Amino acid sequence: PPTTATMGKSGKEKVKEKGEMARVPLQAVVLADSFTTRFRPTTVERPKVLLPLVNVPMLEYTLEWLASSGVEECYVFCCAHASQIEAYLQESRWSSMTSFMVSTIVSTECISAGEALRVIEQKNVVRGDFVLISGDTVSNMNLAAVLAEHRARRAKDPQAMLTMVTMQASARHLSSRLGDQPLVMGIDPVTKQLRLYEGDWGSDSHFLNVEAPIFSEHQALQLRTDLLDCHIDICAPEVLFNFQDNFDYQHIRRDFVTGTLNESEFGNKIYTYELPPTEYAARVHNLRSYDAISRDMINRWAYPFVPDQNLLPLSAAPSYTLGRQNIYKEEGVAISRSSTVGPSIVIGTSSSIGEGSVVKHSVIGRKCVIGAGCDIAGSYIHDNVTIGDGVRMTAALICEGAVIHTNAVLEPGCVVSYNVVIGRGFEVPRYSRVSLHEQPAVQEDSDDELEYSTQGAGAAASTSEDDGGFTPEMAAALAAAKEGMPVQFWNASEVGPSGAGHRWEPRAGEEEWRYSVAPATMADEEGGDATNDNNANVSDGEEWWLAGTDNPKAQKGVAAKAEAGESEAESDESDEDDLEQVFQREVAETFLRCYKDGFDQSNAVVELQGLKLAENRTFADLARYILTALLSLGLPPPPLTAKENVSLYPAKAPENPAELLVSLRKRLAAWGHLLQRFLKSDDDQVEVLLTLEEFCGEEAVFAKHGGGKYTPIFAKLLHLLYDGDILSEEALVAWAEEKQGADENEKKFSNLAEPFMTWLQEAESEESSDEDE
Repeated sequence: PPTTATMGKSGKEKVKEKGEMARVPLQAVVLADSFTTRFRPTTVERPKVLLPLVNVPMLEYTLEWLASSGVEECYVFCCAHASQIEAYLQESRWSSMTSFMVSTIVSTECISAGEALRVIEQKNVVRGDFVLISGDTVSNMNLAAVLAEHRARRAKDPQAMLTMVTMQASARHLSSRLGDQPLVMGIDPVTKQLRLYEGDWGSDSHFLNVEAPIFSEHQALQLRTDLLDCHIDICAPEVLFNFQDNFDYQHIRRDFVTGTLNESEFGNKIYTYELPPTEYAARVHNLRSYDAISRDMINRWAYPFVPDQNLLPLSAAPSYTLGRQNIYKEEGVAISRSSTVGPSIVIGTSSSIGEGSVVKHSVIGRKCVIGAGCDIAGSYIHDNVTIGDGVRMTAALICEGAVIHTNAVLEPGCVVSYNVVIGRGFEVPRYSRVSLHEQPAVQEDSDDELEYSTQGAGAAASTSEDDGGFTPEMAAALAAAKEGMPVQFWNASEVGPSGAGHRWEPRAGEEEWRYSVAPATMADEEGGDATNDNNANVSDGEEWWLAGTDNPKAQKGVAAKAEAGESEAESDESDEDDLEQVFQREVAETFLRCYKDGFDQSNAVVELQGLKLAENRTFADLARYILTALLSLGLPPPPLTAKENVSLYPAKAPENPAELLVSLRKRLAAWGHLLQRFLKSDDDQVEVLLTLEEFCGEEAVFAKHGGGKYTPIFAKLLHLLYDGDILSEEALVAWAEEKQGADENEKKFSNLAEPFMTWLQEAESEESSDEDE
C-alpha cells in the first residue's frame, strides 16, 4: 500500500468523473475515554465524561459546541463504561437530532488513544478532514476560523496533516491552575508550522535539551512556553492512516506528534492555531483542571457555556438565574434566611441549605440537603448528597449519593466517591480518596491504564448494575450507615464508626497536591510544608479555601477579621481585592525576574504581555504595578516577596527620603521606556496617578508595603515622573481637576502635589507668553 508520505486524498474525496467534488459532511471524533486514572476512584464506577461539571455532564459541553459549530456527523468512541455512555446518549436529545448525527463506536479492548484511532480507521467512517476532540473539553472557540486555515493549507499542500489548537496562558497558570506539566513548542512564526513539541513526560529536570540543528535548519523559530495545548485538532484522514501504519503509536502527542516531527523526511506537517484572547478552550484532564474550568465557567470566561444560559437540558430542563456576586440558582431552591450563600456559587433545584450555614465558591447539585451550621468553601457537591449539621469542608469533591454525617470535617483535596458515608465527627485527612470499592492490590505505575470498574477483594461479587455491584450484606450495611447507625463492615479508622467506604492510598511516586481539586499553595510548588506559616501562601489567588484548615496563616487571617468585627458579607466583598493583590504580585514578580536577569525590554514585553493576556488585563494595569515595583525597590521587601527576590531590596529604608528619588531616577533611566510603551493614553496615566496615591497611602493591595516613605516627597516624585516622560502635563492636570470635586479626605495627595502643579502652570504660562512675543 502507499505510504503516508505519498498518500493524497482518500478515494471518497477524489473528484467525481463528471468533475464535481463529492460533498463530505463535517465530521468529528470524540474520545469518550481519557485512558488515564487521574479521576479514580470515581471512574471505577462511572465514566469521566458523565461526571458533572457545574452540574452538567462534561460530554454535553463538547457535543453542544460541535453541534453549534456546524459539525454534521459525530462519532463518540467508548471504551470503559461504554454501556453507560451508550445508554446516556440514547436517552438524550442527541439521539433525535437530524442535523447533528451522533453515533457510538465501542471497543472495550483498547488501552490507549492510539488503539482507539486504529479502530476508528478500520470502521472506515471518516470520509474527509475531521475534528478530533476529547469528551471532557469545554470551548466557545470559532471552529470555522481554524477550519478555514487548515483547508487553505491542505489545498496547497496535501501533507499538512493536522492543525493543533492552542491558547496563550502563563507557565504558572498552566502548572498551578491546570496541573499541566511543562510544555515547550517550537513554532515557525510565519507559517505557524510546529517544529518542536517537548512535554515533561516524567523528567525531573528543569532544563530542556534542544538539538542545535533545529535552529540552523529553520530561518526563524519561536520557542513558546506560554501555550496551552487545548487538545482540539483538525485532522486529515492521513492521521488515521499513520496510526494504522505505526502500531507502536499509543499516544497522540507523545508518539504521533513527536514521531511526525522527528520523521520530517516523510514530508508530513503539523501546524498550530492560537486562539484570540476572546475565545476559550480547555480540557478537564485532572481534578485541578476540573476545579479551574468550573471556576472559569462560573466567572463567565466560557460564555455562552454559563449556567444561566440554560443551553444544556438535562432530565429536567435547567432554570438557572444569575444574581449578584455570580450566584446562580435554579427554581425550587430553599435557603435559610440566616445562612450566607456566595459569592461564586451554583445551586441546583430542590436543594436546601440550613440555618447559619456558610457556602461559597462551590457548586451544589440537585436534591442536595445541607444542614445547619455548615461551613463549605470551594467544593463540588453532586446530586442527591446529604450533609449533616456542623460539617466543615474545603476544596472537596463529593459524588452523587454520598452522606456526610454531623460535625464531620473534610480537609482540602478530599474526593468522596459515589454513596460513600463519612461518619459522625470524623475528620478526613487532606487529599484523601474514599470509595466503596477497595483499591486494587496492584497499583498502576503510570497514567496510561483504563478507568475500568475494577473491584478489590472486599468489593461486590455481584455484577448487577441495579444493585451497584454490592452484595446483599454490603447493601444492608450501607443503608444502615446512611442512617447514622454504627456498622462493622468498613474500617472505622478510615471513615468513622458510622461510615462506609475504603480510603485509597496515594499513587506511587505522585505528589498528591499536584492534581488535587484543592488549589496549589506556594509551599506545594516549592516543596515546603503546607502547614508552615512562612510558606503556605496560595499561588493562585484562592486564599478563601484555606479558611477552616489547619493552616496557621489562614487561621491568623480569619482571626484578624473576626477581631476587627468584619462580617462574612464584608469578607466576601474583599475577594475581588484579594484577586487584585495576586495580580499585582504576579506583575511585580514577572518584572523583577526581567530586572534581575537583565532582560532587554523586548523580552520583558513578551513576558509581561503573556501575563496581560492570561489575566485579561490592560497595558495600563501592567504599567501601574511595574511602576510600584520600581518604587518598592528602594524600600525593604514587601509582604509575600518571593525568596529569590528578597536580595534585590535594601534591608531598611533610607533615613533621608530624598535618597529614594536618587535611586528611582537610575531605575527609571533603564526602565522608563517600558512604562512609556504601556501607557497608551492620558487616561492610562491618570490611572497610574490614582495607583500612586494608593501606594503612598499604603492602601488596598499596598498595605504594609512601606510606600508611605514617599509621601513627604510626593510632589518631587511627580516632578521626576514628569521629567522622565512617564506622566504628561495633560494627565496631571486631568488628575488634579478630578480631585477638586472629591471629599476633603481624598485630597491628601493632590494637596501635597500643589507646589509642583503650581510650578507646572507657571511654566506653561511662561511658555505661552514667550510664544506670543
